[in-house]
Amino acid sequence: MKRDTTRRPEAEKAYLAGLLETLTDDLARCREAAALVEPAAMTIEAGPELLAAIQAAAALEAPSLADVLRLARERAGDDAEREKALLADLSTASASNRGGYARGMDRHAREIMRAATRRRTIEAAAVATAVAADPGAEPAEIEAAAAAVAEASARGPTEGLAWEPFPVGLLPDPVGGFVAEAAERLSTDATLVGFPILASVAATIGNRRRIELWPGWREPPILWMAGVAAPGSMKSPAADAALQFIRQRQHEAFVAHGAAMSAWEAGKREHDRASRRHDADAGPPPERPEAERVLVDDITIESLGPILQANPAGVLVARDELSGWFDFDRYSAGKGGGEASRWLSCYGAAPLTVDRKLTGTIYVPAAAVSITGTIQPKVLARVVGSRHIDNGLLQRFMLAAPPRRMKEIPRGDVDFATVEAVRSMFATLAAIRPAEDGSPQVLDLEPEAAAAWEAFYREHAETQYEADGPVGEMLSKAEAWAARLALVIHMIRQAGPEPVLGNRIDKDSIARGIGLARWAAREWGRVLAGMERGGIENDDRRVVRFIADRGGTATARDVARGLRGYREPGAAEAALNRLTRSGRAEWSAQSTGGRPADAVRLK
Repeated sequence: MKRDTTRRPEAEKAYLAGLLETLTDDLARCREAAALVEPAAMTIEAGPELLAAIQAAAALEAPSLADVLRLARERAGDDAEREKALLADLSTASASNRGGYARGMDRHAREIMRAATRRRTIEAAAVATAVAADPGAEPAEIEAAAAAVAEASARGPTEGLAWEPFPVGLLPDPVGGFVAEAAERLSTDATLVGFPILASVAATIGNRRRIELWPGWREPPILWMAGVAAPGSMKSPAADAALQFIRQRQHEAFVAHGAAMSAWEAGKREHDRASRRHDADAGPPPERPEAERVLVDDITIESLGPILQANPAGVLVARDELSGWFDFDRYSAGKGGGEASRWLSCYGAAPLTVDRKLTGTIYVPAAAVSITGTIQPKVLARVVGSRHIDNGLLQRFMLAAPPRRMKEIPRGDVDFATVEAVRSMFATLAAIRPAEDGSPQVLDLEPEAAAAWEAFYREHAETQYEADGPVGEMLSKAEAWAARLALVIHMIRQAGPEPVLGNRIDKDSIARGIGLARWAAREWGRVLAGMERGGIENDDRRVVRFIADRGGTATARDVARGLRGYREPGAAEAALNRLTRSGRAEWSAQSTGGRPADAVRLK
């Protein structure tokens, strides 16, 4: 689709007006937005000079419009009048639509930067083409020209594809200290420790607590977290370290259940003997004890129903390899969509109904299930495919793909005191109780926390509005990530070594939750880009050749039948989606003699 470039000058004016409006109202925001665009990226008359003046004024302690005018005149020299006129126009426009320009300021800034990035890339590509066409050009010159294209295209929005380390500093002690120390001792990335321990905390809290952002909006502490890591990344030792606390609790529960079963069997035998003697004092038979479950592994929704019914607080699904969990078709005779939709209900602690032939209907009022595990980068694109993006499943997962690192010999265990502090915290969390009626106790926000949340919500709404496709859908879930993480962090602090907190979420917990969610959202986008551009993308050349040999058009079924490497469920469709998203193909309808079939056509 051809882009409409006629609005770009208006976007630049709106951006400058927004900067002027926030210069005295919100200096920190003005500085942040002003840094998004280089003055050279402006194309309107006097735009570069005025933006440079605003950026210079924003560096002052108490800037005013008079400072901007003075600095603009200094930069304009003999053309001060046009600077003054433009400044007056923008000030008038800003005053007539107060708030409108400010809300759109970041969007316009990024729009201008994207346009500047495209312009730089086109210019660099033109130079590279000329160099490559020159018969006398040296290989080093061609390589330098190609590198210039890459550098030009890497400036601006694509900088978001670089890895940013997991923000361990946002985790309160004892969890933060444990994650940092365990990652260092194991010579692995902190993400692979942080994800499973946060999911463990979330599952331990379960249906006992909710956070209320404002009346009517409550979020459970349910987290779905997946580390995308290749073999040899020490992901299993990292998970073992993080999950040791919830595994110990499950072990102790099984030991207690074994003792209870022994007592029950003895009581049942005695009751049976009394019944055979027609003893009037026999009474009812003893009730069979249920095992407490906090941790499950390879499980289906049908098996999960009775466990949740007996354990209303909820459970954690922990898988060393999540690829098997995503393969719902394995359990549901091809009805993977129905299985996926019921798992989605567990993400929001919604009611779950399971109909079983032998035991009848099982109803769980609030199915609370947190999930953690890892998956290999190449497997992620193949297993998830487009079906778990289209149904919104992947958008609910926090994904992180830390860079590979060379394996090193582990340097011992985490300090005993650190481990015991985390163990004590888990014991405290496991002992908390819901409200008197059995429903989750609701924690609302302190006034400062509510103000911080409202500011984040407005900013995030703008970002989510500007995004589209899977990223936009993920961002619609990321605000819930921030709330859930804030609740988890608050409970860690409440059960940890900090001074006793009240039952209202404070600004510190909200800020930490927002910071973690922002990192997770950015990383999710980076992982999706890797799925589309890297990993098995090189193999997609075979798909392009296959489609070209068929006349330029093919369906997912054609690819799955014709290419051995794309016969796994969803693999062919995922490959066609990558081709369309990369611009190499487009979706069309292909007549099959009956109803039309979705196909792609090479461009």
